Amino acid sequence: MWFQKRSVSTGLALTCLILITTFYVAFHTNESYIESKTNQLDNVTIHPELLSPRVLCLILTTPKYFLDRVKAVNDTWGPRCDRYLFVTDYTPQTMTPEQINFTQQIPIAPIQNITPGYDHLTQKTTLAFLFAYEKYFNDFDWFVKADDDTYLIVENLKAFLSQQNASEPVTFGYNFKVIVPKGYHSGGASYVLSRESLRRFYEAHKDPTSTCLKDGGNEDIEIARCLRTKDVYPGQSLDKQNRELFHTLSYTDHFRGNFPDWLKKYAENPLQTGDNCCSDQTISFHYIDPDKIYLMDFLLYKTRSRNVSQRKK
Repeated sequence: MWFQKRSVSTGLALTCLILITTFYVAFHTNESYIESKTNQLDNVTIHPELLSPRVLCLILTTPKYFLDRVKAVNDTWGPRCDRYLFVTDYTPQTMTPEQINFTQQIPIAPIQNITPGYDHLTQKTTLAFLFAYEKYFNDFDWFVKADDDTYLIVENLKAFLSQQNASEPVTFGYNFKVIVPKGYHSGGASYVLSRESLRRFYEAHKDPTSTCLKDGGNEDIEIARCLRTKDVYPGQSLDKQNRELFHTLSYTDHFRGNFPDWLKKYAENPLQTGDNCCSDQTISFHYIDPDKIYLMDFLLYKTRSRNVSQRKK
């Protein structure tokens, strides 16, 4: 009984930590940028003319996650991209009727011959970027790769990208310093290719002498290796206080310093904990389960904290 009570107390404490921090991020999320906008997202107002960077979000998934992860992304942050597409293999013979029916409710990129399985993420991501180039190159400025357990604050992403140049061969994300020259981005934290970077990635794969892998290896590493062959390099994704904008783990892991050994070894920037772990203009977190996607979205977009004097009025 004592153990059960302690477990419940620990769970409540973690939940409260997530709630408090999400309110903090919601309150500090580039206030001057969000509050001056005109499209209403419940209590968050958005000016389309200020959201000038046009963003295409490519979200990698697989059918077994359609009814939980994909549904959560589709219900929350996905539609805030200028356009979003789920990139998935499609194997009806192994799918349930509910999963098959759900495909009619979500935007799926019409990409053929995606091989199922985690070992083929390089292929899936490569096909997604090549598809984006062929169909949408002139329609968007930036091209985002995200996972189905990523939570993306799209307004903060656009605010950050509005200060960048899509005509430069640059990418942004959570930076690792090893393996690839100049490092590479964490795939799960999401990363962003400029229009020029996408063009060079396409050229690299169409070059008959290219060394770019079409499948195999680790997706985020192989995409970076391919980009380096065309002189595309990662930019810095930090705020003015040198806090991270993209996050390869969940908020609680970054806040509490629950860093795996590989992150301690790979991270390009010094790992920080507590309030310094994460920018108040944060763009992404990774390893977010569907329930927490809905929770974060509710706190960021459907609630508004007020001080005591405001509540008395």
